[in-house]
Amino acid sequence: MIELRTHDTVPTGGAVTEWQLLLDEDPHATVFHSPRYLRLWHETLGQRYPIRIHTVHSNGRIIGVVPDANDRSGSPTGPVELRRFMGGTEVTDYLGPISRVEDRADVATAYIRNLAEDVDWDEFIAGGLMSASGWGDAFRRAAEEHGLQTTHEEIEHVCPALDIHQGFDAYRNSLPGRVRGEFARKARKLAREVGPLELIEVAPDDIGDSLDLFFEQAVTSVPNKASFFQRDDMREWFSALAGEFAGDRIFRLHRLEADGLPAAMTVSLVGEGQWGLYNSAFDVELASFAPGMVIIWMLIEQACMDQLAVFDLLRGDEPYKYQFGAVDRPLERIVFARA
Repeated sequence: MIELRTHDTVPTGGAVTEWQLLLDEDPHATVFHSPRYLRLWHETLGQRYPIRIHTVHSNGRIIGVVPDANDRSGSPTGPVELRRFMGGTEVTDYLGPISRVEDRADVATAYIRNLAEDVDWDEFIAGGLMSASGWGDAFRRAAEEHGLQTTHEEIEHVCPALDIHQGFDAYRNSLPGRVRGEFARKARKLAREVGPLELIEVAPDDIGDSLDLFFEQAVTSVPNKASFFQRDDMREWFSALAGEFAGDRIFRLHRLEADGLPAAMTVSLVGEGQWGLYNSAFDVELASFAPGMVIIWMLIEQACMDQLAVFDLLRGDEPYKYQFGAVDRPLERIVFARA
């Protein structure tokens, strides 16, 4: 028997343990789907959103988790009640439920059935779904079965990613020779013109001061996101991420030093077999030496040494990502309403 249970807070105790174990059985799960990450998001940035954590059970065994948040927007006819997945696209790259692949249909059906019986919503916006996960199709079928209509669907974004499961040599050899040579030349030029290179993973106790430097570099080196990095709530968010995840190396702050100078810095979220490059920055005075590209190349090698399967450059189709051979992971956005 399939049963859906709804919680007004992120569950604690055994339910969280079951959720965490389920992450390991979902091949498309990421750090962004974890209870720790979503609880942190709600406490830090999402307090104004009432949340509902739906756990789906089969004969008492948890088979899926669908975390959603309520939102309200205005329209000419009055307020519109929206259902979205927890996390918010501003800081969360992948959204949506988790389950074993074989349980996708049952989980989607249980959630949509509950939604169809609930009168307290106008639109369900299922965004941030990895297309390859199959969740989009599962929700479409369930919606059709329960009298809901699809009013809009699109590929809302992409996350370019690298397959590195065979190791660094195999990854490097998969690139065109001129590309491999270009990365080697960039590293040699930076070392020759500035000084010896060293990739440093900042220790948890030293992250506070280093985060300040990261934000300084980000404001100047990523001008289209300068206002984002200048916001107090974003600085609070990065600090909260470090406080929650640095101790077990899910949150990693790296600094590329050239002759002792901080040439570039990155923030990564590492887990579920994947290295997610969350944000990067560099010293603009060294821009002609491409320190931002050099540090990513070195991080890919480190991710291979850690025996991870995927190096994900996360949301955004910036051209530099494809120089590393990244292939898009499309993200779906589907809007449902009552027929």
